[in-house]
Amino acid sequence: MRILHTSDWHLGLSQGPCSMGPDHDLFFDWLQRTLAEREIDALVVAGDVFDTMQPTVDALGRYFKLLAKIGESGVKQVIIIGGNHDSASRLDAPAEVLSALQVHVVGGIDGSPESQARCLVPLYDRAGEPRAVCLAVPYVHEFRLGVRTTDLDQQAVRAQFAERFGAIYSTLCDAAEARFPGLPIVATGHLTMGPATKDDYPQVIHHVGAVEGLPESVVDPRIQYLALGHIHRSYPVANRRGWYSGSPIAFNVAEGRTPRRVLEVELSAEPGGSAAVQPLLVPKARSLLEKTGSLDELEAWISGLQWDDPLPPLLFLRATLAAPEPALMNRLNAALAKHPEGRRPAIANTAVLGARAADERDEGPPPSLAELKPADVLRQLCQQRGFNDDDGPLNAAFATIVTASNEAWGAQLKRVDQESL
Repeated sequence: MRILHTSDWHLGLSQGPCSMGPDHDLFFDWLQRTLAEREIDALVVAGDVFDTMQPTVDALGRYFKLLAKIGESGVKQVIIIGGNHDSASRLDAPAEVLSALQVHVVGGIDGSPESQARCLVPLYDRAGEPRAVCLAVPYVHEFRLGVRTTDLDQQAVRAQFAERFGAIYSTLCDAAEARFPGLPIVATGHLTMGPATKDDYPQVIHHVGAVEGLPESVVDPRIQYLALGHIHRSYPVANRRGWYSGSPIAFNVAEGRTPRRVLEVELSAEPGGSAAVQPLLVPKARSLLEKTGSLDELEAWISGLQWDDPLPPLLFLRATLAAPEPALMNRLNAALAKHPEGRRPAIANTAVLGARAADERDEGPPPSLAELKPADVLRQLCQQRGFNDDDGPLNAAFATIVTASNEAWGAQLKRVDQESL
């Protein structure tokens, strides 16, 4: 039995003004070819199908187009679970229609046996023979399992959540052995486990503040392979019985530093056997580039960019300025325009950094806000950004705004006084 494990597509994601839709199109084309060439029996998608709980029409269109065509690759089944970015009800809504395409969707569950029964899915090979059983467990919020964080301290919450989450896997393993004796067990999960860092994913689940990751002990020993989602880097957990596939597309500069991949998993038919996991590298669609420099340096760098990727790069810029520069974006866009339309890089983000004076020193804690006038606040902000604009246009414009505001406020108070008389 051969499955392909992927996760964290985040359909609908944009970086700045740039949609990642073309990146997803290239990935899906490659995925279709890979499923056919590798003779994959089942595709498992471990959550975060969409980037938001209210996906755009464009994102939904890509999702349904892929599922409608995926049978052409020879894949017998598709298993999709909900992630923390997905709306469980939205994923589940077309589940009955998608079942006709051999697509089994579990958007969300609670602690009830009826809800969890949907998670038990037999897996068939290309000849139609049952070869494994999947425990399709989606993202589960602790509230759904009856864990109430207000009644317990951090350690007790962590212990209770781990116990109840582990019970889901154990209960489903019991049901799988009863209904499909002798078949290897595959499970899914959308959770935090193992050595994750903020670069892997900035949002901490599971779950409740400092509860953070689930312990590897929640993985029932009868599970031969655990297909995990949520972390955007690929690595093994639970003595290599569980794996994160990572996101197939790099969505930020940090993710762009590591290869993107999906995982081909060959299950063992032997009782207690181990799955063989082979990473498959996803071709890079585009580079995500970061550059810090003066405006002149950024212009020259953008103008000279060259690349071999199918899509033009995304740029994350940090402009170091000695003073406010109203023409910043106009000049950067002019540098972009030196590349032909259709092959033009896109600026995902531009941060402005001030050039701090070399002799600036920390003079102790700043005064409280009550002690500062508006002009003082602006002056301190300019100093933090490295600007010296005491007699410049920024201060003059700000002074005009403050004066107009004070005059309007004074007129309002005068009007109130007259009405009270």
